[in-house]
Amino acid sequence: MSPAELSALVEKRLDRELRPGRARHSRSVASLAAELCSRNGLDPEAGFAAGLGHDLCKEMAVARQRELAAIYGRFSGRSFDRDNGIGAATIHGPAAAGLFVAQYAFEGRDVLEAIALHSLGERDMGDLARIVYAADKLEPGRGHVDPAFRSFCLGLSPGELFQAVLAETIGWLRKAGQPVAPESLELCDPAILRELGS
Repeated sequence: MSPAELSALVEKRLDRELRPGRARHSRSVASLAAELCSRNGLDPEAGFAAGLGHDLCKEMAVARQRELAAIYGRFSGRSFDRDNGIGAATIHGPAAAGLFVAQYAFEGRDVLEAIALHSLGERDMGDLARIVYAADKLEPGRGHVDPAFRSFCLGLSPGELFQAVLAETIGWLRKAGQPVAPESLELCDPAILRELGS
């Protein structure tokens, strides 16, 4: 199955399984991810599919999300459990990847990785995963993102893009008095963390 075929299947489910605002967010992430892929020589269809599907399981019962995440874990050789920092707020990505493996026999590893890792990231994730992570945080529906920062990010390579968006996200969470996942701090470039006051 191609990424375009996966997108068509996800599109049929989006409005049925997600509230309107989240479905709109998913479509916006898909469009931005496709644009960023085009700018960086990656398959825009893969970016669109990953962006469209990244939150598909977010409104599902957490117990079901964990079952689906385990399916993706077996497929990918990764572990998505509480011991690895995967809580109720972040299990939806691995769950969506597991859903696409189980229900559609989709095996596009880069697309599945991007869906699974869009919340927390991972040190060795690929460029598509970096782009989808960033698109999720930068999409125009996120009113707190400075348009100038979003525009600046469009010209960055996937690695630079990931670090810029990660640093911006850490800074925003701190200003809002929200906790920052230790995994995010570990992924952030040490020089950037020093600038952020860590």
